This record gives sequence, C-alpha cells and structure tokens, in this order.
Amino acid sequence: MPPDAPVVASWIVRPRRALALVFALSLATGSGQAEESVSFDIPSQPLAKALHAFSAATGIEVLVDARPAAGHRAPDLKGSLPPHEALSILLAGSNLVARDFGRDTVILAAMSPAPTSLMEDQRYFADVQRAVEHALCADERTLPGRYRLALKLWVGPSGEVTRAKRLDTTGDRARDDALDAAISRISVGTSPPPLLAQPIAVIVSPSYTGTITGCPAGVLPRRAANR
Repeated sequence: MPPDAPVVASWIVRPRRALALVFALSLATGSGQAEESVSFDIPSQPLAKALHAFSAATGIEVLVDARPAAGHRAPDLKGSLPPHEALSILLAGSNLVARDFGRDTVILAAMSPAPTSLMEDQRYFADVQRAVEHALCADERTLPGRYRLALKLWVGPSGEVTRAKRLDTTGDRARDDALDAAISRISVGTSPPPLLAQPIAVIVSPSYTGTITGCPAGVLPRRAANR
C-alpha cells in the first residue's frame, strides 16, 4: 500500500504502564498535493469541540454526524502540521474516517471494519508500542514522561522501520536530535498484518507529574555523550 493511502482504521492502544501511545493511521488529501502546515494549539477535549477548533484554525469545514463523534475525546494537538496529519491525530481512537478531504471541506463518516482485521491491527500496535518504548528508554535524553512526541512510522515486511517522520518538536533541540537518533533505531521485529494501512502515527504523551514513565524493566538508558 502506498505511503499516503487513506485511513481504514484507527486505534488508541492503552498501555500496561503510564506511557501513553496513541496510534492512528494517517489521512490523505483528496488532491494528493502538498499542504501548507498550520499552527495548532488544541488541548485534549471532547472530539466534537476539537473538530470545531480544527475548523477554526484551518478554515476547513468539517461535516460529520454528531452521533459517532459523541463519547470520544481527542488528544491534545500542538505544533505546526499539515491539516490532514493534524486531523488524523484528532480522530485517533474514534470510529471516524475521512471519506472526502477537499480544499475547504472534509467529510467524516463512521466505519465498521471486519473484527478479525481489527484484532490483528490491535495486536500489531502492541508490538509497535513495545518497540517504541525500548527505543526511547535506551537513552536518558529520550526517556518518556517529560515531553510530547508525534511521529509517523512505515514498517516493512521484515518488521524493520523503513521510514520515520517526527511531526513536531519538543522545544529542546538536543532532545529532538536524540529523538531522531532513537527513532532511526526502532525495529518492530514482526511483520505487519497484510491489510494494515500505513503509515502508523504514534503519539507519546507526557505524564501528568512530568516524571519518567513507561520504561520496561531491564532497559537501561545510555548516558548522553556530554555527561
């Protein structure tokens, strides 16, 4: 499947530990043309309100039945992103996908994928979560809990990450550089399901207390070279 294939599923993976990883498949623009990035500062809130804030920030009218959006909470969205990437993050965990993404209007619709496919995707997202945890926890500069990270991953048939893109900045250039190095070392180790749409968007959220969270037992971080 090509890198910019439309979304067919989205999930929030609730981890065993405090590290929050949100997985969603990225959306594609209807025109296939590159989009200009927009500055977003949307806090976590009910999805309907988050979509309203998205519309206000982009000038894109969002057409959606309120019933599928009810009961879902969108994650926080901060930073400069193309609108279709920003929308994919807001829709993570909901049952909504973009059926038509135009220049001024996006139409959202509920989707009901096959249960077997959803179970395979969920199991694979758990594998991706573990791989991301190990990569971030292997360096003290990238220990999760004190920053927010959003990125997209493409995984090849062997389970290797063939491409990765960081979607925002933590506000710390040294940490961003360390994150780029850590992201380049991510390896899932297992093949993705045959029908899994890619890329996979990953959000690592900070803990409420700002403390280090989510690292598996036995993973010892390497110290920064300048320490």
